[in-house]
Amino acid sequence: MSRRLLSLCLGLLALLGACGPIYDTHYSLVPPTSVEGRRCVGQCQQNRAICRQSCSIGQQACLNDARNRAFYEYQAYVDRQRAEKKPIKRSMSSFENTFECGTGGCEARCEADYRDCFGGACGGQVTAQTVCTAFCDEKPRGPAPVLLPAPPGAANGAALSGPMSTPVPTPLPNDNDRSLCQKGMRVEAQSKGEWYPATVKGPLRSDGRCPVHYDDYGSEDDESVSLKRLRPR
Repeated sequence: MSRRLLSLCLGLLALLGACGPIYDTHYSLVPPTSVEGRRCVGQCQQNRAICRQSCSIGQQACLNDARNRAFYEYQAYVDRQRAEKKPIKRSMSSFENTFECGTGGCEARCEADYRDCFGGACGGQVTAQTVCTAFCDEKPRGPAPVLLPAPPGAANGAALSGPMSTPVPTPLPNDNDRSLCQKGMRVEAQSKGEWYPATVKGPLRSDGRCPVHYDDYGSEDDESVSLKRLRPR
């Protein structure tokens, strides 16, 4: 079992390496200078601590639920094997499925809310920096070249002065269109690859993200998105 897991991990690392460098975003926070701002930061820290505690409680509840399900599934397996007079080869731990009980996503939301509070409500400075964390010596794989369609005259046998297909760069989104991030502006925001109608909640934050509210959803789904995830409605 351990050899199979080791082989799986090595294969996963090789696959990740083939995709090029892996990047992560690091944040540096400069606190506000005013007394009120520092008090505000203290409240933000308390809220973050409560959020983290909620993540831990949720994780423990998830683990307990997974172990309870494993217990009943194991008992059913044992009863079935005995009824069929077959050997019992599996243990109860093999029925435990705790992969969904991690706190990574929950704690990431706590940190994002803390940065919003620190830089937005309290007036602190939040600076984001993208750094390479793995396979930094690999060259990034670029997008496949896009082929231009043949001119209309080509269908009639007209001579072409250039090659039939020419690679052109893929157009990039306009990351600097700050005019979209104005309080009350109705836009479309991208979430998990889909575009949804949204309304801008406030001005552009110091880390370059824009706070939005999705029109058809509750405030618990509000988030701050990068400008490339915004477009006019």
